[in-house]
Amino acid sequence: MSQNPLGLRPQRQGFTLIEMMIVIAISAIVLATLIPNFAPAIERAKLHATSRDVVSALRHCRGYAMIKGEDALFEVNTIAHTYRISGRKKLYQIPESIDVGLFTTTTETLDEGTGRIRFFPDGSATGGRVTLIGQNQTLVVDINWLTGEIKLGDKDAVDQ
Repeated sequence: MSQNPLGLRPQRQGFTLIEMMIVIAISAIVLATLIPNFAPAIERAKLHATSRDVVSALRHCRGYAMIKGEDALFEVNTIAHTYRISGRKKLYQIPESIDVGLFTTTTETLDEGTGRIRFFPDGSATGGRVTLIGQNQTLVVDINWLTGEIKLGDKDAVDQ
């Protein structure tokens, strides 16, 4: 073994335990600040996914009425957070974190919290509005009574 002329020891490569602990502590602090910020984004994503599902169900009802030549129903229970549609036996669930409201005609109101939107074979409907509220955002699905057209939008954009 040869001696280093300056008497220095050779340097070793790698990280010390202290350096590793500092990196882990910084990572934990960053994660602790970021994770709470994901919850609102996840709730907003649920709201938008639910609104698209409702729009799809309404469009299915309208198409079903036109193809079958008979009335089709979109029925919402705002208390149980569920809806059902003609032509399908399944009961669809709306997440509990999303408040749901229905504005429809009195003839299509069944009881407290339950109402329907009826689509006719010519494509028209009884009309109405399904309101979905979650994470400080309100989305509305409007159903035109004359044409049966279904539109999704923010409450502020639709009311203007």
